[in-house]
Amino acid sequence: MSRFSYLLLSCIILFSLHSEAQTASKWSNGFDWTQRATKREAGRWSLTDWLAIKDKNRMMDQWLSLNSPSPYEFMLGGGYLSYDKHLSDGSVADSAYSVINGELAAYAQFVGVGAEYSNNTNENYSDLAGLFNLRVLGNSLQNTGLTFSYGLRTRDMTGTTVTKLSQQFAQADLQMYLTKYFGLDGKYRYYMPVSNDQLGDVNEDLFEASVFIDFKALRIFGSWVREKQKIKAPGGTDEVNTERTGIRSGIKLFF
Repeated sequence: MSRFSYLLLSCIILFSLHSEAQTASKWSNGFDWTQRATKREAGRWSLTDWLAIKDKNRMMDQWLSLNSPSPYEFMLGGGYLSYDKHLSDGSVADSAYSVINGELAAYAQFVGVGAEYSNNTNENYSDLAGLFNLRVLGNSLQNTGLTFSYGLRTRDMTGTTVTKLSQQFAQADLQMYLTKYFGLDGKYRYYMPVSNDQLGDVNEDLFEASVFIDFKALRIFGSWVREKQKIKAPGGTDEVNTERTGIRSGIKLFF
C-alpha cells in the first residue's frame, strides 16, 4: 500500500469514528431512560396510596361531624297567661282569668313538628294541639325566620257545656332579631270554622306579639295576646262575640 492510500484510509476511519460518537451523543441527549421511569413512577397507583387516601378522608369526615352544626333542633317552653274577657256588649266579664301552657318543637333542618298544651281552670277547658311546621326563611329556631304551620287543636270543655271542639288551623310566625340577643316575634293563627252540636257555629282567630331576649340556649319572653271568638248557637241568629286579651310571659329552652 502506498503512502497516499494509507493516509486516505486513516482519514476515512477517523471520520467514521467521529460521526459515530456524535450520533451516540445525540441519541443519549434525546432519550433518557431514567426520566421516563420517573414519570411512570409519579403516575403509578398502588394499594398503599389508596389506603392512605381512605384514612385521610375518614379523618376529614370525623372532623366535619364534630364541627358541623347538627341538622336537628329541639325547643321546650312554658308560660303563664293572664287575660281579660270582653263580651259582645263591650263589658268585661272578669279580669282574673289565667292559663298555664307548655309547648315543644322538634326540627330536622327546615321541617318540624310541634305540640302545645294549655289548661284554663277558670273557664273549665283544656287545649291540646299538634302542628306541622315548614320554615321558609331562616336556618334555626334562634335566628330571624318565617315559618308556616298547619295543625289541629282539640278543646275539651268540662264546664256548664260539656263537649269536645276540634278545629284545624293555619299559622304564620315571623321572628326577627334586632340585635344578636334581642328580638321580636309575631304570630297569627286562623282556626277553620266548625259546627258543634252543643255550641253551634264557631269561628276563631289568634294574634300574638312578643319581645324576647336570649341568654345562650335560654329565652325569656313576654307577649301580648288577643283571641277573638264568634259563636252562633244551634238554630239561633245572634252571634256571641268574645275577645280575650292579656299578657303571656315565660321561658324557652333550645337544644
